[in-house]
Amino acid sequence: MLLPYLFYLLSMTLPCQAQPATDQEKNKAVARTFFEEVLGQEKLEKCSNFHAADLVGHSAERDFTLAEDLATVREERAALPDMHIAVKHMVAEADLVVVHWTAWGTNTQPGMGLPATSKPIEVSGMTLFRFRAGKIS
Repeated sequence: MLLPYLFYLLSMTLPCQAQPATDQEKNKAVARTFFEEVLGQEKLEKCSNFHAADLVGHSAERDFTLAEDLATVREERAALPDMHIAVKHMVAEADLVVVHWTAWGTNTQPGMGLPATSKPIEVSGMTLFRFRAGKIS
């Protein structure tokens, strides 16, 4: 009588067993780690671990290189030395990952075209990454 119960219990837990990570799951993990470690903890030296060397970024105003993107991050960090970043949501499809994030900190230094205000700042945004060979490209 116990055997059918054990078989039932085992069959219900099989879908919960570890499955190999999909490329989308791996890409989401890279995107999260990039936001939380590289940007959130200011570990910019690790940037090449996450980005393809020939990265091309796109903004509403222009395209930019990895070096230009890092310069912008350094300027943001100078203006908000206590900056924190939290990943709120992520969605992955094919080779794309969308990250919805919130950043906050205190504007104690001039930067990003703004004077120092000593006031807290909070901003949310979304970033769309395209992945190639496991790196942001």
